[in-house]
Amino acid sequence: MTLFPPRPGHGTQYADADLTIYDVIEADADMAEEIMEGADDARRAAEGCERLLGHLEALHAKVVELKVPGVLEGMVAALIDHAGTVKARAEAVAETIPAASEAIATAGTNAAARHKPLADAVRDAGHTAPAERDYHNE
Repeated sequence: MTLFPPRPGHGTQYADADLTIYDVIEADADMAEEIMEGADDARRAAEGCERLLGHLEALHAKVVELKVPGVLEGMVAALIDHAGTVKARAEAVAETIPAASEAIATAGTNAAARHKPLADAVRDAGHTAPAERDYHNE
């Protein structure tokens, strides 16, 4: 079971092998936004785990109160432990993932600052990429 199923229509592969700086800048912006959405998903998962923990603890108390024989009490205790682990991990993801989003956004900004002026000049000259020269391959 996947906590965060992939969003339809979003992927990291490009159909065209010739990427431009514009593709990279746009992809960085999109990826930063998707990562922040992942933080929201992680927060919702942690909240769901919190509710689940409440229900499981109530169930555990009821099993103990009714003195249910067998392994049910241990299984419920194991579920409580697993739910707590998932909650802690989801909270950690929600806390740390904004830094990844910021790093991607910064990389896109830096790429734009460094490479976009040349790409604009090349595009203004009617080309999609700088002319290929032998020294580019050295």
